[in-house]
Amino acid sequence: MLLDMNTHLFLLINAQEKASKLFILFAIFCANYLILALIGILVIYFLFKPIYRQLIIKMVLGLALACFLTFIIRHLFYSPRPFVQNIGTNYLAHDKTSSFPSQHAVFVWTICFSIYLNYKKQFKALAYLCTLVALLVCWSRIYLGVHWPLDMLVGLLLSFISVYLVKKIGIIRSNSFK
Repeated sequence: MLLDMNTHLFLLINAQEKASKLFILFAIFCANYLILALIGILVIYFLFKPIYRQLIIKMVLGLALACFLTFIIRHLFYSPRPFVQNIGTNYLAHDKTSSFPSQHAVFVWTICFSIYLNYKKQFKALAYLCTLVALLVCWSRIYLGVHWPLDMLVGLLLSFISVYLVKKIGIIRSNSFK
């Protein structure tokens, strides 16, 4: 039943064969390049705005844990991508690796949750920007036919758990933001 719902939701989001070429290009930009823009913004903040350094270090720790968990899950449970099963349309070239969970979702949601769970009040604009990027990246990966909605949901959950654990362990303490 969960797989049927996952497939049904995928087909609702996935681009149709006659989708607008301009919209496909927008989705490809979101799927491949928004993450790079986000990384660029974070690098600039890290280098030129010392107030963001602790936040970015917490993001990196959360990403390390989330990526490690993703690596383990992907090697224990192979989940074929939609195009491998000839479901929907595919507009993005991709290897036939396991799709579960989405590494892109893990990456963008870990950044979002790092802000929300640590410093949302201080960095509201960055939190909203990251959330918009995360939503666009997740939507575009499904729209272009390389991920299932469940891949995105599990990526989101892994990100939250990883950031929560990093916060609870408290490797980096911040007195200036509390």
